[in-house]
Amino acid sequence: MEYYLDNNYFFITCRTNDGKNYFYNEEVRGFILNLFKNIENDFNIKFSAYSILLNHYHFLLHLQIGKDISKVINKINGNISHFLKDAPKPLWDIYHNSNAFDEESFYKILGYIAGNPFKHDLVKNIEDLKKYRFSNYNELAEKYSYEGINEIICNVQKLNWELKF
Repeated sequence: MEYYLDNNYFFITCRTNDGKNYFYNEEVRGFILNLFKNIENDFNIKFSAYSILLNHYHFLLHLQIGKDISKVINKINGNISHFLKDAPKPLWDIYHNSNAFDEESFYKILGYIAGNPFKHDLVKNIEDLKKYRFSNYNELAEKYSYEGINEIICNVQKLNWELKF
């Protein structure tokens, strides 16, 4: 049985079932990015952070009704599966869900998502990350400043990318 807390932040990771890079081209990642924007409108929510990589995506969002997370994920994954008609079915692995229960966990998750293109070598430096349109790094920089979001990214302990700045 799954329990979803109301009025909570949800960190979601969803990966393709076989780990293959079905999102390798910009057309597919652009479709997913537009889908995220549509989800925000459809559910009247705002992603706090997101990154779309080559075989998975991450997002952090706040929901008033916790069980709505399954509706959000089903809509995202269903639309991506439909768009990728030639991909094998089932396309999706089980999604992974964590909650940000406090400010410290919120910022760790935010930094992990914002810096994830580094982890997967899709960007090599901050200038590349500024140009990577499949994450909301620049939106986060508007909110926290570039120095602030870079510090949030660097404070993620599992990723060692300080030297890339």
